[in-house]
Amino acid sequence: MPVQAQTVESLPLIDEQKLQAIRDLGEPDDADGFFRDLVGVFFQRVPGLLTDIESALSRGDPIHLERSAHALKGTAGHLGAVWMMKLAENLETMGRQRTIQSASGLLTELKQVYPLTRQVLETNWL
Repeated sequence: MPVQAQTVESLPLIDEQKLQAIRDLGEPDDADGFFRDLVGVFFQRVPGLLTDIESALSRGDPIHLERSAHALKGTAGHLGAVWMMKLAENLETMGRQRTIQSASGLLTELKQVYPLTRQVLETNWL
């Protein structure tokens, strides 16, 4: 089931408590390096996953949509990118249920939310 606009808009881009907890996991002498590496992996991985999702949709391939969306859900969730995680979760469900006809709208939204999420991370956390 796709996310309803009012539901998605009520989600934060970032779960700041989770992000701070991740930052706190780093060694005291390298906390910033550890955190920057994790955020860097997020920045490197997301564009490829969005491309994979787009490709799966253009081929009408629900199995690859499910897999790619699942990977994006995990990548976003591990970093506390709540809005992206929820959108990816809905795409994953659509793929699993083989109901991908309306999935392109969620992909469009993900492509809009990712730069906003990236901006928040770069501005407030790096």
